[in-house]
Amino acid sequence: MKKILIDGYNLLNSRAFSVAGHLDLEGKRDHLLKVLKSYGKQEGLHISVVFDNARHPVRQVSRSKHFLVIFCRPGEEADDELKKMIRKAAGSSDVAVISSDRSIQFTAKDHGVAVISSEAFCRMMRTPSAAPTRSTPPPQVPKDLSAKYNSNISEKEVQYWKDLFRRDNGDE
Repeated sequence: MKKILIDGYNLLNSRAFSVAGHLDLEGKRDHLLKVLKSYGKQEGLHISVVFDNARHPVRQVSRSKHFLVIFCRPGEEADDELKKMIRKAAGSSDVAVISSDRSIQFTAKDHGVAVISSEAFCRMMRTPSAAPTRSTPPPQVPKDLSAKYNSNISEKEVQYWKDLFRRDNGDE
């Protein structure tokens, strides 16, 4: 099963995520979680959403089948928790990270984990069955840095990444 790690507030505050303006932060967050849970069930995904936590004195974790919500301890940032999760998933072909935060994106790329911007993920959620799939195996993660940045990739690898991100000509 494909696993998606989500930077909760980054996705919630994305321009592409629409939510009623009259809702308070908790209401907006609850709406986001309902949308994600429904999308994950529809697409057969295991989704983990990580949020910063300023209200509760302890770390809170909420689990249900294929859906995990983590509120970090006060003083800890969701970015740090996501980076830990990314490091644990290093090189996994079944994990993708959803965030537009460059620090999170760089960590994921450095560990061979696929990255999807929050905006692109919102578009994917509006398109049924546009979830990232692995119809072809991912390219191998290079062991040395010189090979890592080699731009000589095969057409098969280019097609793999195009399929993964489902990019249109107008996407960035």
